[in-house]
Amino acid sequence: MKKKPTEFYLFKQKSLSEGDLFIVDYVRTKRQLIKMEKQLELMQLKLDSLKSTEPKLVRLFDDE
Repeated sequence: MKKKPTEFYLFKQKSLSEGDLFIVDYVRTKRQLIKMEKQLELMQLKLDSLKSTEPKLVRLFDDE
């Protein structure tokens, strides 16, 4: 059974192949996406909590 190279192993290599660079870039992008999704979720929760505590605003004009 052949071992798959881990991300740590790929980062330590002196020269990376095009496929390895793709994997490293994919892993970094995936981590950034997960981090941004978590931040967006927290911001949504904060916005929802602010909406529930603010008094209701009355609109003078209809949105048309």
